[in-house]
Amino acid sequence: MGGKKKAAKGKGKAGAPPEEDDSIDKFWKFYKKKAAEYEVAICPTIKDKYELFTEDAEIPTRFHIWTELGWAGTRAIMDALREVKY
Repeated sequence: MGGKKKAAKGKGKAGAPPEEDDSIDKFWKFYKKKAAEYEVAICPTIKDKYELFTEDAEIPTRFHIWTELGWAGTRAIMDALREVKY
């Protein structure tokens, strides 16, 4: 009761190849779809970050958006982020 369990040997993923993370590509695809669905323009900041990712493999860690997006623009971003999570 309350004791530490020993790790099972040979059942870990130590030798498994790492999975490729395609979440940024998925986000871009879902974001474009949602922006068209809500009839809003694609945010230039997000577009620039995605172009940097495709050209220089610079992974975006955050977005600093200073332009007004409105409720539909914000909703498009949030919906796309939720879709990527699944």
